[in-house]
Amino acid sequence: MATYKVRGNAHNVIYPYKTPDGAKKQQWETYETELEAVQRKAYIDYLQKSRNADEIYRVAMEYKEKRAAEQAAIEAAKAPLDIPEPVILSGEDNTDKTYGEFVEKWLPIHARKKRFSPDSYDSYRSNLDNHILPYFGKRVMSTITSEDIDNFLDYLSQKPCKGTKSYGKNPTEIPTLSSGSVKKCYTILTSGFPSAKKWKYITEIPDTSAPAEKNKKRKAWAPEKVYSVMESIDDKLLHLAVHLSFVCSLRAGETAGIEANTIDFHDRSLWIKHQIQRVSDKALSVIPSNEIIFVFPKQKSDAKSSLILKGPKTEGSYRKYYLTTPLLKEIKERLEQIGQNKEFFGEEYHDYGLLICQPDGRPFDPKSFDKKFKEYQNAAHIENGDQIEFQGLRKSGQMHKVRITKNNYQLVAESAGQSPEVLMSNYNEALDSEKRTLSLMVETSFYPQAQKPQVSSEVATVLETIQNNPELTQQILQALLSGAVHAQ
Repeated sequence: MATYKVRGNAHNVIYPYKTPDGAKKQQWETYETELEAVQRKAYIDYLQKSRNADEIYRVAMEYKEKRAAEQAAIEAAKAPLDIPEPVILSGEDNTDKTYGEFVEKWLPIHARKKRFSPDSYDSYRSNLDNHILPYFGKRVMSTITSEDIDNFLDYLSQKPCKGTKSYGKNPTEIPTLSSGSVKKCYTILTSGFPSAKKWKYITEIPDTSAPAEKNKKRKAWAPEKVYSVMESIDDKLLHLAVHLSFVCSLRAGETAGIEANTIDFHDRSLWIKHQIQRVSDKALSVIPSNEIIFVFPKQKSDAKSSLILKGPKTEGSYRKYYLTTPLLKEIKERLEQIGQNKEFFGEEYHDYGLLICQPDGRPFDPKSFDKKFKEYQNAAHIENGDQIEFQGLRKSGQMHKVRITKNNYQLVAESAGQSPEVLMSNYNEALDSEKRTLSLMVETSFYPQAQKPQVSSEVATVLETIQNNPELTQQILQALLSGAVHAQ
């Protein structure tokens, strides 16, 4: 009889078979869903009961051939991408052509010229398909005026945003597109006008100005909160991902793309060299990006996107990070678990060399980290207003490092692969606990104190030291507040 086993997210069917020369073998097969695995087991059981050894051998070989084809696809994905031939425009008068006709010629050329990453191309394509083309797609491009663009921006600012998580929860408060999304659409629309003029789609570029953007800051936690949360996370993979993201200030894609061979236990270091992203098949066909190192085989045959391994976000994102002792210990335990998984799955293990991966070695979609982290926060009964995104752990780590280095922005920024300017503008804001501390400092320093109790000379000396050292005062207040929080 066939055996059904579940290991992590993998559903496995194990059964014996004989080769034509009589040799006994064991077949391991891995499926994505329980239904697939159970159905396969039932079929193998039926063949075994009917003593159809030839058929069992045939289906086993079919599965092996399928896996071999997948491995061939892996190797093929490593080959350089074919660069499409450039589109040669005739220079004819295109003033009667629509905006949609222009976009289909312009976007691939623009993407390659600007060296778009596949996810940047997907962002452009999504905004075009969902917002810009439904409004301007059938318009003759030469007839689009400045007023038309301003009307378009006004329309977008009032457009319901059905993709938000809050949509539908309160029918009377349907959210609209964010100011950032509106500005993005403006950028995409107007960035094509210079080429449109050169290619004779328009005679003049409309005179417009960019809409204002309200910068929505990502939430962060105090280090005490992060540590408390880590103490309660039972999922070992999620725990490691949270630990890495906070301590090393990693982006979600960087966390998913860590390779085991970049970890040096002697040097206590980790190299951040790659990241994993999900991109559309269309983007992969248009963007001949040299940043793409590897395209992972699709886990679902009908999927219209793929996970890719690519270079870091910027040149500065390629960096070395020195690890803490607890994090090194956790990484070592993870590598031991990977070794056990390889032994368990055998030839069914997909060895991509990843540190954080599914039990059978396949990569995680970085977005799954956010989903798992959200599920944990809900299960832990963390109030919705206090919850953060997985990417918020990177911000939490950066803010903590700014504090402990006494505002050494250059050091902290370089350790996370970002510029000091970005760090100061987006990653450095006061936490509620710090605001509370400030209020207490004002209270103790500004208001006249009631009758002061008599104190010993030793206490008086301590009080004088505190009064002459405002930084020490802040540290003591923060420690007292932290103790009060933990005591609740």
